[in-house]
Amino acid sequence: MKDLDFAIEVERIINKIATTIEDNDQECRFDLDLNDGILTFSNESGTYVINKQSASKEIWLSSPISGPYHFALQGEQWKSRTGAELYQVLSYELQIEIKG
Repeated sequence: MKDLDFAIEVERIINKIATTIEDNDQECRFDLDLNDGILTFSNESGTYVINKQSASKEIWLSSPISGPYHFALQGEQWKSRTGAELYQVLSYELQIEIKG
């Protein structure tokens, strides 16, 4: 994947995650901040951070529940080195269905 394609795709993904959380947060459980391509949000579990790492072409997630993840594109899914899939991890931890 070319650098520009990666940047565009990851921006789309991060924006989609932010929008999905906002759209499904009827009880105002999350405090969201999207700034310069870095999504930071917190709830009663702690603070999450999602950002891109252009050099390695990865999406990084810092989770207060499961710790750090580095997701790389494998086929059509963003997967960690352990095989965890980005949207599944977020959906499980946030109790919000997030799809790619």
